[in-house]
Amino acid sequence: MNNYSKVMQEHGKSFFWASWFLDKNTANKLFTVYALCRRLDDLVDTSNENSEAKEEIARVISLTNNNQYKETFEEFKSIDSKLHPRQDIIIEFLKGQLSDLDFRQPNDLGQLLKYCYRVAGVVGLMICDVLDIHDSKLRYFAIDFGIAMQLTNICRDIKEDAQIGRIYLPKNETISLGINNFRSPSNTDLIIINSSRDKLIKLADEYYQSGICGINQLPKKIKRSFMVASNIYQGIGHKILKKRYSFNEQRVYLSKFEKLNLTIKTFLKCSKFIEKPMHEKKLHASLQNLPDIDL
Repeated sequence: MNNYSKVMQEHGKSFFWASWFLDKNTANKLFTVYALCRRLDDLVDTSNENSEAKEEIARVISLTNNNQYKETFEEFKSIDSKLHPRQDIIIEFLKGQLSDLDFRQPNDLGQLLKYCYRVAGVVGLMICDVLDIHDSKLRYFAIDFGIAMQLTNICRDIKEDAQIGRIYLPKNETISLGINNFRSPSNTDLIIINSSRDKLIKLADEYYQSGICGINQLPKKIKRSFMVASNIYQGIGHKILKKRYSFNEQRVYLSKFEKLNLTIKTFLKCSKFIEKPMHEKKLHASLQNLPDIDL
């Protein structure tokens, strides 16, 4: 097990579980992308001073703009240079990290989806690049897959995010609730926040469904792994709804038994090649002027 796979094993348990169904070469490419994104994400979450993190990200953006990012990111050294993620995609990811440093609660769903695109949708594009996938329609679906997973993260981590001063639920959905309402919610606050969260979980299902349309076009040896990852992550949101968990209860996760059950169901249902479906343009309506979107 290399260092990059250990990063995923520690921080991305659902992805690591699904990676067991990939060949070693493909798995290592995904470990590399995950390790890079995790390192940049940790820079934001663990920095003692926002100014230090901002300076470092600004430096990396400058290097990326000057096409020097391949030397900056040691993670890329293990991947064929022809398969390195495009620099405009990396810059969008870095912009997403900067928005967490200068955090402002999104005003509406459109702003939230743009954030999800930058911190997760583009990760789907990075994976397309390292796997040498350039079909534009498949890339649309990859963006949606990433957005779906980020929406799940947001819905699962409301309590933890509030503790560090971040509210990702849109303002127009949570009325005038402030950070203290999330940290010490009244019964009325709970109703408003849980309702807003549940709407996002249901919206995530639309993006998962789109992502699955793209996954179904992949070679069988890759398709099964991504389908497992999708179903496990989507299962977190479904568990929140089914068990009617309140956002301020314990962090919701799937047990090994639940993951195994979903994995078996995925393998039994994993279909053969399906005709290419049309991408739902409405899913990208809020993402104007961003790379690889469908408008």
